[in-house]
Amino acid sequence: MVEIIRMDPHDPLPGGGHLAVVIRRFGQDDPNAVITEIDFFGAHPTIRIAAGPHGEALAFEDAVHQAAREAKLRGFARVYAVDRTAGRREQEVIGHHGDHAVRSSELSDTDEEEGESGTTIWDRPGSAGYMR
Repeated sequence: MVEIIRMDPHDPLPGGGHLAVVIRRFGQDDPNAVITEIDFFGAHPTIRIAAGPHGEALAFEDAVHQAAREAKLRGFARVYAVDRTAGRREQEVIGHHGDHAVRSSELSDTDEEEGESGTTIWDRPGSAGYMR
């Protein structure tokens, strides 16, 4: 039987070796989109959107069970499941249809050690290492 390890929304993913992960996250290009992936890392890595037999999107729990069945076939002992959208702040964003300025506060993407401040690459110094 494959062990399902449920992680908190902000836990770091374990690294190395043979690893099976189900991750629910916001879409990279569309903050309104929520995507569930089933990822296998190791000898034959695969990363794919969790889908049912007819191509329909799977609910998170259904994706976890699908991944566990596949993990068993692949010889994996465990599946890590993490819902990156389940945090308090992330639920507020979902409740506001992807608007990340919930509570009238801007999200900050600042890394003072790297000399980066501001919310976009245009706000950062030219020496920050970003192509413009």
